[in-house]
Amino acid sequence: MARKPSMEDVAAAAGVSRITVDRVLNGRGGVKPKTEQLVIETAKALGVDRALSMIPTRILRIGVVLQNNVNSYYVKLREGFVRAAQQYKRYNIRVTFWYFEQIKADAAIKTLARAAAECDGLVVILFDDPQVTTKVEELSRKLPVVTVASDLPGTGRIDYVGSNAIQEGRTAGALMGRFLGDAGGDVVVIVGLHQLLEHDQRAVGFRDIVGQNYPSCRVVETFQSYEQENIRKDFRALLRRHPDLRGVYNMSVGNPVLAEELKAIGKDQSVCVITHTVTPERVALMNDGVVDAIIDREPFMDARRAIEIQLHHAGRFAEEDITPPQRPQIFIRENVRLE
Repeated sequence: MARKPSMEDVAAAAGVSRITVDRVLNGRGGVKPKTEQLVIETAKALGVDRALSMIPTRILRIGVVLQNNVNSYYVKLREGFVRAAQQYKRYNIRVTFWYFEQIKADAAIKTLARAAAECDGLVVILFDDPQVTTKVEELSRKLPVVTVASDLPGTGRIDYVGSNAIQEGRTAGALMGRFLGDAGGDVVVIVGLHQLLEHDQRAVGFRDIVGQNYPSCRVVETFQSYEQENIRKDFRALLRRHPDLRGVYNMSVGNPVLAEELKAIGKDQSVCVITHTVTPERVALMNDGVVDAIIDREPFMDARRAIEIQLHHAGRFAEEDITPPQRPQIFIRENVRLE
């Protein structure tokens, strides 16, 4: 019978002292994070039983950086991170939130710097700006960064969590084409911010599928809402510019205001509205016949996947157990559900 591996075996394989191995495996602390991770991984590889389910002694500090935004997706995403932190508390993690108030590069950069100084890894929900991208690239050389919802490719981030935005846009375009039928008509696309890569990619996907498969549908304007909830004046002007409007793809906020303005001109039942994220108010608009379809994803699943990726990078979570990426979910009046 082969003998069980000893602490000396782990120490020799990891290139550290026996005392260090003892500190890690017996939870005594006082070991550098990288060394602790090395010892745990080596012990697991050698089959040391106590390493397989041990709780790391060092707190893994994960900072979530995002705008202080009332957008329903952001609200549900924050709730998702709170749930994920509770779910994985056995891995000895602490999740903290770091907010910037405005979509401005200097505000985001200052928040990133504060979070990086206090955390071992970052999960960021940011916008595409050259200065912000440069800062993320700088931080990625020092600690692991995961982007969520809107990606910042080329920054050195270890992973991106979120739906395929182009696929979501193509899904919305296909729905719009089917709803409007052969008659087609004028369609407006409403983005929150062009700096949000996710929004621009959705718009690209929407235009692509409409242009390919539904030539009778014409995208007559891409309107930027700046993620403002109450933009009644702008929506009113938008509807005046397009008196023959047949469809609206709104990936931003402001659906209740849009519904009121459509109703004011007698088009709340004749203009097809497609939006994102299931919320009580959007379900109510769907029940009233204003919203025709909602494309959704579960924010908790995004939050959980981001935390799992950080845990895996720290050597505390198996790669094969990481939550898989989500696909777009389509809800209409007949199958919509609320949490």
